[in-house]
Amino acid sequence: MISAFPPSDAIHAVVLPVPGFGNLLTSNIYVLGTGPVTLIDTGPKFPGAFENIEKQLHEIGFGFQDIERIILTHGHIDHFGLARKIIEAAGRSIPCHLHRDDIWRTSGEYIRYGFWSDEVLEFTRMAGMPRDAVERMKRRSAFYKNFCDPLDGEGIPMDEGDTFSGPGFEIRVVHTPGHSPGSCCLYETGSRVLFSGDHIIKHITPNPIMEIHRSLLSDPGYQSLISYEASLEKVERLDIRYAFSGHGEYIDDVPGLLSRYREHHESRKRQILHHILDIDQPISHLVEDLFPDIPESEIFLAVSEIYAHLEVLISEGRARMSTEGPPALFRASGVQPASAG
Repeated sequence: MISAFPPSDAIHAVVLPVPGFGNLLTSNIYVLGTGPVTLIDTGPKFPGAFENIEKQLHEIGFGFQDIERIILTHGHIDHFGLARKIIEAAGRSIPCHLHRDDIWRTSGEYIRYGFWSDEVLEFTRMAGMPRDAVERMKRRSAFYKNFCDPLDGEGIPMDEGDTFSGPGFEIRVVHTPGHSPGSCCLYETGSRVLFSGDHIIKHITPNPIMEIHRSLLSDPGYQSLISYEASLEKVERLDIRYAFSGHGEYIDDVPGLLSRYREHHESRKRQILHHILDIDQPISHLVEDLFPDIPESEIFLAVSEIYAHLEVLISEGRARMSTEGPPALFRASGVQPASAG
């Protein structure tokens, strides 16, 4: 598993294994307060996960009936998957807060039809993804539905600057779009702990996932990596002692981690520019060039990452879409660096 989190009377980590998703290491849930408590995220509905949460809650002196509210850092299934079951186990309604730009992700309609839709298929064609990769992606999308229950009618919208408090804590919502449009961090002012969801993670660079369903957002012009980089600047202005993320180890050097993230994104942009210099390239070819050994299960994340970086390069005037396709073709424009970095 992972190292123990710094001890606190009012902050406890519930750490779940994530079998089959080894790159995540763990799924982390946080329990705030001395009773009643606030739950930050709920983990996915993996076999045994609910019982594991119940056991760890009991070890720190609480049960599901002690949960006053649930706050979700964002609307991905590994963060809200067990919320409905936890509410049912408490035997009463529990307010469940998340940003309005991610509420729709937790609806039954989206879980049934949005994981795989005409918009998703159109994006795969634009990217030039091979047919067999698209079919595997479609099957995995159907499989993922098993890991969550919908939250129809339970989601309460929260916004930048909202505060929540309880015995021993006060947290402020920091809207940090990028990994998803509604991603939020939660800053505990007394301990200077940032609950960072998937915005920053110690052992991996979070993927600013390209948003396909932009018509459902408050800003249909949303671009994931541009938003993510702005969110990093927002976090950088906070006085953070530790960041407790949604996966893996806690972070005790947030400035150093943010610096590494920026270096990674700049390096990735240089690599992409190198591969589209004086040549029209579809995203699928760039995946082959940049991620030659990528597992089949992660091809869409690679496509999404490349597209997000292309959006930034286009906004900077350093690249352009030369042909709409499908597949769309991209080419560098203007004067470019000599090295791929």
